[in-house]
Amino acid sequence: MRKNIHENKDKKSIDEKNTDNRRYIRLKAVFPVEFQFLDPETGGSICDIKQGFTRDVGKGGICLEVNNTEEGFEDILKAQKAKLDLRLHIPLGDRETKAIATIAWYKKIKSGYPNKYIIGLSFIDIDPKERRRIYFHARRMILTPKVVSIVTLSLIAALIYFYAVDFSLRRENKRLVKELVEFSSAKSSLEKDLMKFDSEHKETEERLFENQQRMQEYEGQVEELIKLSAELKHKDELLQYFEQDRTQAKEKLKRAISAKHELSQEVANLSKYSEYLTQRISRLSKKRVTAEDNLKDLLSSFEHVEEKGISSMYKWIKNHQNKFTGLVVSYEGDKNLEDLAFSYDQSLAAQSFILMGDQANARQIFEFYKNKAKKVYGAFANAYDAYTGSVVEYTVHAGPNIWLGIAMLQYGNKFKDEKYLSVTEDIADWLIGLQKKDAEFGIRGGPDFTWFSTEHNLDAYAFFAMLYEITQEDKYLIAQKRTFEWLKNNAFDRKRGRLNRGKGDATIATDTFAWAIAAIGPKLLKESGMDPDQIIDFAETNCLVTTSYKRPSGEDIEITGFDFGKFEHMPRGGIVSTEWTAQMVVALKIMEKYHKGLNDYTKEKYYKRKADFYLSELEKMVIISPSKVGQGEGCLPYATQDNADTGHGWKAPAGSRTGSTAGTSYTIFASCNYNPLML
Repeated sequence: MRKNIHENKDKKSIDEKNTDNRRYIRLKAVFPVEFQFLDPETGGSICDIKQGFTRDVGKGGICLEVNNTEEGFEDILKAQKAKLDLRLHIPLGDRETKAIATIAWYKKIKSGYPNKYIIGLSFIDIDPKERRRIYFHARRMILTPKVVSIVTLSLIAALIYFYAVDFSLRRENKRLVKELVEFSSAKSSLEKDLMKFDSEHKETEERLFENQQRMQEYEGQVEELIKLSAELKHKDELLQYFEQDRTQAKEKLKRAISAKHELSQEVANLSKYSEYLTQRISRLSKKRVTAEDNLKDLLSSFEHVEEKGISSMYKWIKNHQNKFTGLVVSYEGDKNLEDLAFSYDQSLAAQSFILMGDQANARQIFEFYKNKAKKVYGAFANAYDAYTGSVVEYTVHAGPNIWLGIAMLQYGNKFKDEKYLSVTEDIADWLIGLQKKDAEFGIRGGPDFTWFSTEHNLDAYAFFAMLYEITQEDKYLIAQKRTFEWLKNNAFDRKRGRLNRGKGDATIATDTFAWAIAAIGPKLLKESGMDPDQIIDFAETNCLVTTSYKRPSGEDIEITGFDFGKFEHMPRGGIVSTEWTAQMVVALKIMEKYHKGLNDYTKEKYYKRKADFYLSELEKMVIISPSKVGQGEGCLPYATQDNADTGHGWKAPAGSRTGSTAGTSYTIFASCNYNPLML
């Protein structure tokens, strides 16, 4: 009878357990529980503190697993009358959870030493917050592995996706750069042929003209000899009785006839040579037409590639902009210049953004200089750390400050936003302060320098002109006029048709020639006694080089462009500067427009051909960014040689695959026919 009762109770306990299990959450991890049995009538403790571990957790109670060897423990469980005072220790919790529970069911799952029981408990007294806390912890333990797995799988999938996108992007950029270089090489070759045809055509026409002049001269001499022959023949007839005179006349006649035959032969030869030259001109014209047709066909295909190339260069600059400071790293690839953001380069990067209509990224640069940049001597330092914004080069030059002002004025003009006008006015007032310290109103290299740079003063002339155009304040017009007088007195070399590098410094610097055209303009230069055509000719005669450039792939290609100065003076030989070659392209396009306005279509065409050719040569130097930041976009190195002396106080960056913000930005300027020194 007792056996049946116990069997029924055990069956009931198991049934209750199964029912309750449906409300429980099975845990893969456990947390400790301390408990005491309480007398159901008095509520006092009837045993020592014991310890168990949770197996399942539910909103209404818990399933407890207990190891116990004490006699009487199982009797208390069987009676199911005692209450339990619980202390639950939830992992990572800063407090224990208290509760009172009753025994809902139990099961002995192991006999021996020790006995093992699982006990189903129902809460009868527990803080609702603690109840939710226990249940939340249980749910979290169940869900956390799943969430972690999902997040991990998502991250892996995202990494695979981004890797695939990055790989695809790099492959596409590599193809684009290769296509751009190939098109540029073909375009450059055709433009070079056209320039050669033009040169030969001009030379042949000059020789033909000279030949025709000589023919006319000889024909005149033949006519004179014919007249002389007739006179001598008449004299011979008159003097036939005077033998001596007759003999002399015959000798003269003989020589005259001989000379006439020789000149006639020379005229015949010249006539044949003229015919040859005429035919050569015809052949050259046909070849030129063929080359022009080939160039037109190439350009129709190249335009799309060139647009993509410019877009890729813009993205390269954008990728190197720090999101915290807004500054763009100046060089990629030279460890010594890593993380440096030169203020001059920030102006160029900002203007690239402006050209592309990217107001937000341009504004990030200007926000740094307006609100974060530390000033030195009342102006901006030459260089800052692109990632921290701290000053890394405490030198202060006038030039970079002028260029920052120019960029902000271009921004305001483009987007009709005068937010940074106050910054440009501060720069201008600082420059005027420097200007007033010189008797001739020249602008020194900076507060700590005594030298005067032509390039800085050309930049200042343009900056003051732009600022006056926007504000109409007379002080800027006065400053501009004073700067121009200084340039006329100290920079212009009218006799040789060139500009000096600075006051008392006749060193050749290519950028002074390009920026004289861009800042002052051909018309005003001409009126001031400086022939702009002669300036360009001087630059090409002294600074134009053709040299070898080793692409990152190892391929050697020939590049024609402009050196930093007269390369014969440098032991390194000739190198091509991407920045200064692009500046010359801008100047040549200005000259093209100038001669078009004068209706001089021959020179207009001449300068256009030159500009297109040098631009094609630059595009042959586009390389693929090697860094993760660059994402395989296109950029240009600073020069055809790394670590080379420029001859002006600094060296080109090191590294055979070093990308330059300045070189890349100026190539964008040249491609877009953008003159930064005029609004």
